[in-house]
Amino acid sequence: MKTMLLTLIAAFFCIGGAFAQSNQGILEKIDNIRAPGKTFTFNLKVTVHTPEKEQVTEFFVRTKDSKKSLVFYKSPASEKGKIMLMVDDNMWIYMPGNRRPIRISPQQQILGRVSNSDVARVVFNLDYSVDSVKNGRIDNKDAVNISLKARTAGAAYSSIDVWAERETYKLIKADFFALSGRLLKTTHYRGYETILDAERPTILEVRDSMKKDEYTVMQYSNMKVEETPETYFQSTYMERLSPR
Repeated sequence: MKTMLLTLIAAFFCIGGAFAQSNQGILEKIDNIRAPGKTFTFNLKVTVHTPEKEQVTEFFVRTKDSKKSLVFYKSPASEKGKIMLMVDDNMWIYMPGNRRPIRISPQQQILGRVSNSDVARVVFNLDYSVDSVKNGRIDNKDAVNISLKARTAGAAYSSIDVWAERETYKLIKADFFALSGRLLKTTHYRGYETILDAERPTILEVRDSMKKDEYTVMQYSNMKVEETPETYFQSTYMERLSPR
C-alpha cells in the first residue's frame, strides 16, 4: 500500500510538471511569433494619437540573448542621441551631455500607454509565467486564452491576459493589468507579414483603458537577425555607442 501511495504521488507531480511545461511551451510558441530569435535588430515607430495632435518617435533596437536590449532614439531631433539599456529587469537611460546613465524603471510610461519595457522587450516569457490556459473564441476565431503573472517585482505589469489563435499561436490581443488589478491598456496585434520565414505582427495598436479618445500605434520594420557585441550591453559603455 505504501509503495502504491508513493507511486501515485510521483505520478501526480509528473503530470503537474508536464502540464506546467506544456503551458509554458504554448507561451514560448506565441513569443516565437513576435521574435525571430534571441538576438536580432529592428526599427520601431511609435505614434501617439490624441484629439489635439500626433506625436511620432522612432527607435532602432538591438536585442541579445532575449534579456538584453539597447534602444536608440532616432527622431524627433530633440530626442536623438538618447539610449536606453535593459538587462534582465534593470534599465538605464543615457542622455547626451550627461556624465553617466540614469537608472529608470521598466514600468515608466515613455509614450502614451507604452512603457519603457514595451519598447525594449518583445517577448513575454522572460518576465511572466503562465498562471492558466483556456480555450475560447475571440473575433470569430478559435483561440487560446493565457493568463500571465509577473515573475519579478521589476516586471512592467502585474498580470497580462493574452489571446492567440489556437492553431497558429498568432497573437490577437492582450490586456495589461496593474498590481491593484485595474486594467491599464489593451493591445491589438495586426499587420501580419512574412518576416524571416514566419508571419509576424508589424502593428500593435495600444488602447488606454481610461482615455478612450487616445491610442498609440507601434509599427515594427526592418527586422534582422544580427549580432551585437556583448560589451555594448553595459551602462558604462553607453556614451560610446551609436545606432549603427
